[in-house]
Amino acid sequence: MPYCTDYSPGRLGAAPEVLQLGPWRLHYQAYARHADDRRSPVLLLGGAFQSFRSFAAEVDELLAEHPVILLDLPSQGANLQLAPELSLEQLADLIAAFADALNLPALMPIGLSYGSALAALFAARHPERCARVLLAGITAFGRPGARLLLQEGLALLAEGQNEAFAHGALTGLLNPLRLSQTGVSPVFRKALLRQIQRLSPQDVERYRQNSQRLLAFPGFSRHPDCPSLILAGEYDHFTQPWEHARFAAACADAQCALIHNADHLAQFEQRQACSRLYSPFLRGDDLPLLSPGSQLLAPAQLLQLEKRHEPRRAPPQRQARLRHAEGGEWRVELCELGYFGGLLAADLPAELPQRGWQLQITGLPPLPLLPLRQIPGQLAFVLPHSEPQSSLALAAWLEPAAACA
Repeated sequence: MPYCTDYSPGRLGAAPEVLQLGPWRLHYQAYARHADDRRSPVLLLGGAFQSFRSFAAEVDELLAEHPVILLDLPSQGANLQLAPELSLEQLADLIAAFADALNLPALMPIGLSYGSALAALFAARHPERCARVLLAGITAFGRPGARLLLQEGLALLAEGQNEAFAHGALTGLLNPLRLSQTGVSPVFRKALLRQIQRLSPQDVERYRQNSQRLLAFPGFSRHPDCPSLILAGEYDHFTQPWEHARFAAACADAQCALIHNADHLAQFEQRQACSRLYSPFLRGDDLPLLSPGSQLLAPAQLLQLEKRHEPRRAPPQRQARLRHAEGGEWRVELCELGYFGGLLAADLPAELPQRGWQLQITGLPPLPLLPLRQIPGQLAFVLPHSEPQSSLALAAWLEPAAACA
């Protein structure tokens, strides 16, 4: 395929090339140092709320050694075409059809967050089309807590509660208790929050369709066989490090690196630490066990990482009340409480509604709560953080020194 050879960051905002595959429009931009470059190109697949412009630094760096293609499938990035009937697997197959139509050599996808699921499925379903794959923010979306938060976000959007949705989504992307470690500035955090708050009705519909795809995904029946590198932010709550490690363990030839002082947006928060791994991996070189800002996990560690992502302690005040919007109220004892969830003891009805709950602790604003798992006498729960004032107050209550601004 012919590549553009005059890359500059400003070009990423220009109108993309459009490839029509049956009813589907695929948007892309392709760059290389030479117009007829025959080497395997890097394919960049972004996550929610990302566009081609999100990858300006990566394109500039990767072009030194590889052709680079940026691709927006239907409902992704700046591609506004809706595709409610397409599953994740079918979208991954569209990547293969894209490669076939443009007669591309084997691709090297870099998939981030939602894009990581597409890149991983492409690699697993079309091994002849994939030379190697790099994934960050990967999960099979089978963890009950993550699914609950995704479902709650969709319910808030359906009710028109965009503000509440935005605050919950931001907490999934940026771990509020770790802002000092990840180096996320208040300016960046506020800009991302405004971006999510201002989603257009069409953006909301695209987000809804993409989230429904993730929720409908039954899991990976097979994993990539090609060389694979999985990057996990050590403070990523939404797609947790142990999930990355489990995914790497299931692949035929995968390594998993823990990116220090990073959460779900590791490649943006710790760009240099990630790029130090990008280049040798894409070249096929051996990766260092230790690199500035990251640590390569040993194979024996992949199935041994701690699943609990935050310390859960008995809170300073254990007596609380659990209230439901329809009028029920119960005395409860807090057995464990963290910023993202906890465990309480109470004599509750056997069948609990999924939504409409508030946890009331003296001295704190009411905390929205989602029941996660119930056994007789106990309830495990997650906190969706859809109300910013209660989230701020909880952070200060649990960890007075935490940076949660």
